[in-house]
Amino acid sequence: MAHALPPRPGPRPARGLITAALVAAAGLALALAQTSPGHALLRKAGLYEEPAGYTSLAFTNPQSLPAQLSPVPSRVSVSFGISNSSADPHSYHWSVLLHRAGQVKHLAAGEAEVPAGASATVAPIVTAACSAGQAQVSVQLAAPAESIAFWLACSPRTEPAGQAGVGGPGAAEASFAGCVPGKGGEQ
Repeated sequence: MAHALPPRPGPRPARGLITAALVAAAGLALALAQTSPGHALLRKAGLYEEPAGYTSLAFTNPQSLPAQLSPVPSRVSVSFGISNSSADPHSYHWSVLLHRAGQVKHLAAGEAEVPAGASATVAPIVTAACSAGQAQVSVQLAAPAESIAFWLACSPRTEPAGQAGVGGPGAAEASFAGCVPGKGGEQ
């Protein structure tokens, strides 16, 4: 027959103090881990990695983008912002392109240096034209591959009185083929 051990007399006050001390130490460690020195200690111990950085690309004032493009070469402002959330500065190669009827015209290109955790605005002025249909203007970054775009209605070419129909069905394409690359890269 097994004998039961007699119960221990009274509560253990030391046990409560040890639990409280462990909880306080864990809370202090968690608080320290949220600070820069805490991150450095955790990184050295291999327990923490910097979050991955990312790039964002957006038009700076989308409401001001044109809705229509004339058949006569016109200047168009294509202002956009590049944000670099990484821990390192980055050099971004960008291009502004006009897409229509399976054709692509390079309107402007350049490079923007963006410091770590900062943003830069690029505001190229491009010159373009198209008649009939619609066209798309895109801004593209080479690396990382990011792009944004907006659509434009192409204004039909108006013919002077007495010359309606001059140029025939290919006249709209001839107008697009004459897109004039603009000057860009002003930052």
